Amino acid sequence: MPLEEAFNGFLTTLTEEQRAGLTFRTEGNANSQIDYADYADHFETLADMPDIIITPGFNSFFHPHFVERFIKTGRFASVNNFAGDRHLAAMGITDPDGHYSMLAMNLLVLVVDHTRLGDRLVPQKWADLLRPEYAKSIAIRGNHDGTFCETLLLSLYKDFGSAGLSRLGRNVAWGWHPSQMVKSAGSGREDTPAISAMPLFFANNIKNKENITIVWPTDGALVSPVTMLVKADKREELGYLIDFLSGAEVAGICAGAAFPAVHPQVDNRLPDKASFKWIGWDYVKNNDLKALIADTNAAFLHAFQDESP
Repeated sequence: MPLEEAFNGFLTTLTEEQRAGLTFRTEGNANSQIDYADYADHFETLADMPDIIITPGFNSFFHPHFVERFIKTGRFASVNNFAGDRHLAAMGITDPDGHYSMLAMNLLVLVVDHTRLGDRLVPQKWADLLRPEYAKSIAIRGNHDGTFCETLLLSLYKDFGSAGLSRLGRNVAWGWHPSQMVKSAGSGREDTPAISAMPLFFANNIKNKENITIVWPTDGALVSPVTMLVKADKREELGYLIDFLSGAEVAGICAGAAFPAVHPQVDNRLPDKASFKWIGWDYVKNNDLKALIADTNAAFLHAFQDESP
């Protein structure tokens, strides 16, 4: 909502000619039955899609169909080379091939409810989620359609393979929206998780913090990218719009919502020793993400439902 308000304010600064040539849509994922990114698997020509697209996560704009037709052929070009602040720069968040522009990132951290953890050790890194003592004690993001947090699953699969996903599946008991995790945190109810993997934005908004610890994993908060695609032949014509979307005002709104932004003028208010776990552009581009997301979800789901892999 703050981004939409800022964009509407930006529209009032445009010339009549600029406004007349601009069509747009802003859409909240949480309220959409069909994610716009789902259409990317069906685009056949450049004219099928907008000149500028901003989407979150590892969506179908990273799938082979789209990458082969529109990314590897140079039809989209990055519009910034921001490396981020001193915390973010070490990650290598700039697309080395110059196609995707990362604007900001959604960060995943761990939230521990001590009323449910008991005398078990507090997890310190992502690998700890696979420890047997956390059996059926963990919540991760999950949807009613049986899909789970692709950022977490991809990251654990990269490090631990299918065996790691099976162990995670045995330990997860809840596939929830993060808002459900926030409501249950610190309640002490028996039907709530001891450990939740949730976005930093939601963790920061837990009201009952008395028995809660927000854990920034020692191997880094997991990064889910917010990326912008711009048609290469539209960069000059739409420069006024690109400058706003990749500029300091939008970056500041993202940072204020615990979505660290890459713009150099923005203070992301991160912990001094903040570190990040990003699967990397090489991994994103050298794997069939569509198949990999489906396969990792299936491997996790088998164990989550107590089935044999």
